[in-house]
Amino acid sequence: MRVVTGMRRILAIFSAAALVACNRGDRADADTALTKAVDAIGAVTDSAAGRLAGREYTNAELAGFLHTYNTAEVEIGQMALTKATDPGVKAFAQRIITDHRALEAEVTKASQGLNVTPAIGADIEDLTEDHQKGMQDLNGKAKGREFDEAFLEHEIKMHKKVIDEVEDALGRNRNPELRPLLEKARDGLKSHLTTAEELEKKFGA
Repeated sequence: MRVVTGMRRILAIFSAAALVACNRGDRADADTALTKAVDAIGAVTDSAAGRLAGREYTNAELAGFLHTYNTAEVEIGQMALTKATDPGVKAFAQRIITDHRALEAEVTKASQGLNVTPAIGADIEDLTEDHQKGMQDLNGKAKGREFDEAFLEHEIKMHKKVIDEVEDALGRNRNPELRPLLEKARDGLKSHLTTAEELEKKFGA
């Protein structure tokens, strides 16, 4: 996400520099601009790879990620209770609220026991952006079937994304303190995803 944006900016800068160089008939300047652009792209890519490839999450980062997602799901579930009309979708929204409030209580208790403050990292910022965009989009949907379908689509997309993040954290995190909580979160998310996908079938999706 941010990596792609950064690369586009770099390529735009290179294109402008190369155009100026070619207009001057100066091939050496164009070659220099190309070299700088390639080096810059490599730096951006290496930075992203370093974040995604192997570093363990800290307990503070894990707690922050779970806290952010729990808060987001409770908020969107509350919206669904007011705008959804399908009984199954409304029941699913209530389940999301109940389950994520319960998980949040466990995250808070674990954080206090470990004496850590949930941290905000790049992954959390991305999650927050996705949630805010989803809330804005769903707020614009008409109450009833239109909202129900859009809500399920959003929940399926977000649950898949967060399950991948939790699986990734479990795969690279050796600290045992929050592992049981991550496993519980993963199992709950998979159960929610299954329910959302089954409900979506009712709408012919």
